[in-house]
Amino acid sequence: MIITETSNGSIAIVALSGTLDAASSPKLAGNGAIGNPRQTVVLDLEKVDFIDSSGLGAIIGALRKKSAMKAQLLLSCMNDRVRRVFEITNAQKLFHIFDDTAAAVEYAETR
Repeated sequence: MIITETSNGSIAIVALSGTLDAASSPKLAGNGAIGNPRQTVVLDLEKVDFIDSSGLGAIIGALRKKSAMKAQLLLSCMNDRVRRVFEITNAQKLFHIFDDTAAAVEYAETR
């Protein structure tokens, strides 16, 4: 998995590319923006070609970490394969999910 991080002011846009599974999920958990209590994170999932339960667990873990810090984790650009995993597990109820990253950033700026 490749993680690309850009910044839009106090909002970090973390784009994932590739497979998010047991082997790659620690890389997401260790991302600096996820651990930064002052930074809202928009997680762009457009280029994730596979996600398993470990990957989903890593995203939920990141949400819990951000929530404990009183920060936000928003999801954007969820492709059909990833969306299906969230729907099957009902995990979509835990997140604010946006069709595009710009909408997620705009939402975050108003919160």
